[in-house]
This record gives sequence, structure tokens and C-alpha cells, in this order.
Amino acid sequence: MSQSPSALPVVTVCGLARRFGRRLLFRDLSIALSGGDSLAVTGANGSGKSTLLRMLAGVLPPSEGTVSLSVRGSALSKEAHPLHAGLVAPYANVYAGLSPWENLRFIARARCLRDQRARIEAALASVGLARRMHERVATFSSGMTQRVKLAAALLAEPPLLLLDEPNEHLDEEGRRVISSIIENSVRRGAIVVAATNDAREAAEYARTLCVEEYR
Repeated sequence: MSQSPSALPVVTVCGLARRFGRRLLFRDLSIALSGGDSLAVTGANGSGKSTLLRMLAGVLPPSEGTVSLSVRGSALSKEAHPLHAGLVAPYANVYAGLSPWENLRFIARARCLRDQRARIEAALASVGLARRMHERVATFSSGMTQRVKLAAALLAEPPLLLLDEPNEHLDEEGRRVISSIIENSVRRGAIVVAATNDAREAAEYARTLCVEEYR
């Protein structure tokens, strides 16, 4: 990690709770994460893992408590928070009618990113899609589509990377790609949080949080 401690991102979660009607997923959840941390969020299906990741991404408000993301020592606004989080999830789609290159170019232009060509090529190479970047996503397997989603999340080199069941649909080669990306993201000073109910996956992260313990 080359960044000074004051330049590293920080996620602070205080007294977090989420309810859907009368159903309580979790409450009184507090945790602090800083750049270089990795966290596995575990729990049974339906326990609130995906919900927690969406709240960390700043796209779902809490029922109680707060989630804040600081970058380079400054807390981000609610509007800026999602722009600094890369989220890979089954419900985060890419355009099947476009190629990986076209999908990432659309995102890069919408985000007004600098060095767009270099960023796109680097992101696609990191997930093993350099040779297939101009093929239509509609022709890809579910595992290959998952790689496109991952490349899209990595495009802006987000300080907060959120992975919801990242190994879903992936073969062993794809799992190795995920492991490499986690390692590289932590090394560059990002925070990596993943939701999983696979003990083998959870073991790759430095810390573990079970949402079922917060009911």
C-alpha cells in the first residue's frame, strides 16, 4: 500500500438497522473499515447480506443508523457516495446487446472518466476478457457475463469494492480471477467487502461479519 493513512478510504457504520415492513433483517450493526481491509459478510440466504452491501454502496437508505464513506480525509455526500463504490451483484446488469468494450465505454463516458481507453483495456484485461472485448455480451455464458460486471465495477478504481456472491457461475479460472482482484484491490488501498455463504470464499478475507448476529 503506497498511500499514507490519511489518504486511505474509510467506511464507518453506526447503529445500522434495516426493516422491510415488520420484518427486521438486522439492527445495532456498527463497524469501521479502512483502506486495505477486506471483509466477508456471511449468513443464510435471506439474512440481509445483499441488503447490507447495497447500504454500504449508498444506494439503499438505512431504517436506522448511518453509513459514511470518506475519501482522502473528507466525508462524501449522499450523492457522491455511490460514485465511489463499485458494486458487483446479480441484480447489477450490463447491456447484453453491447460488447464488453461498449458497455465500459458507456460507463466511462457517463462518469466522465479520464484516460478512458486505457482504463477500459486494463479493466477487461484484469478479468481475462482482453480477447473477447468486442463480442456481444448476449453470446456469453453466465460466468463470462459476471466478468463483464466485475470489469465495470473496477473501471473507476473505486475506493470501495462490493462483491455480492462474486463467485456465482464462475469456474475455477474465474475464481482465481476474483482472488487476484481482491488481492490487488487491497494492495492499492481499497476496501473490499463481499457477501457470501461459502466458507471457502469467506476464508479469503481478513475479517468476517455474520449478519445473523445482529437481530
